[in-house]
Amino acid sequence: MYLQPKTFMFQEKLDRITRKWWLYLLLLLLFFFPTYAQRNYDPRQSTELIGQVLSAPLIATFPVLNPIAKIIPVALITGLLMYGNKVRRAFNVYVALLYLVLSLFQTMALTESYGLVILTGNMVLVLVVALVWIWEVAVEMNDFAPRKRPLWIWWVAPAALLPFLAPINTGTLSPDFGLAGLLVNEAGLTYCMMTPVILAVLILFHPTINLTVLRISSFTGMLFGAVNMIMWFVLEPWGWWMGVLHIPMVVLSLYAFVISHQKTKEILSA
Repeated sequence: MYLQPKTFMFQEKLDRITRKWWLYLLLLLLFFFPTYAQRNYDPRQSTELIGQVLSAPLIATFPVLNPIAKIIPVALITGLLMYGNKVRRAFNVYVALLYLVLSLFQTMALTESYGLVILTGNMVLVLVVALVWIWEVAVEMNDFAPRKRPLWIWWVAPAALLPFLAPINTGTLSPDFGLAGLLVNEAGLTYCMMTPVILAVLILFHPTINLTVLRISSFTGMLFGAVNMIMWFVLEPWGWWMGVLHIPMVVLSLYAFVISHQKTKEILSA
């Protein structure tokens, strides 16, 4: 893939920056932006407040989009595996738009107790991910050309499939493998269920992908994954199955972050 000189230089700068430890400290600090609530609340109610937002975000008010959000990524990923870069622009645009929508509408809710609530830290972090994907739309550093892969790398497929299908009863947070639920649940419009799917694609095509995108996407995934591990296995263990559904995000994010820092200088000039 050929990059214009200015684009190449900017990408080199981004590559150097995303290798710096302080960038990830900054992203971690962004995660702790205070939550906005229309009505005052006791800080001890923070867990309840966050739970209300995540259980009924604004994006959930459009259930008609749920099956569409399942079909589109399946079609795009199938297209990438079959036709490679002919589908690159469509995939990049979809992911960028998905993260942009999630940053705005999955992080806020109209609640009865607190009015409009915005999880500011979540919003900012997901917006950062959306911005690097918008950059990828412009520069098209991801190279999805067909290639042979070792069989072992396909472990990412079942790891991504579990959260994508999201076999869970949203009322009781217990396992539910009913076919209807798997096809029309809201997993396709949630950050934690779709990030493993997106990272799995990037891992399959590594190392010929945009390393800046991989690093930011995977680190942010690790942050959200760690919080969910604490939430569902420590603070709210009754929802353990929700914790299980978040394990793929932790594993795939950690793996992607590690391989994104391998030495692949030759990729930038490919």
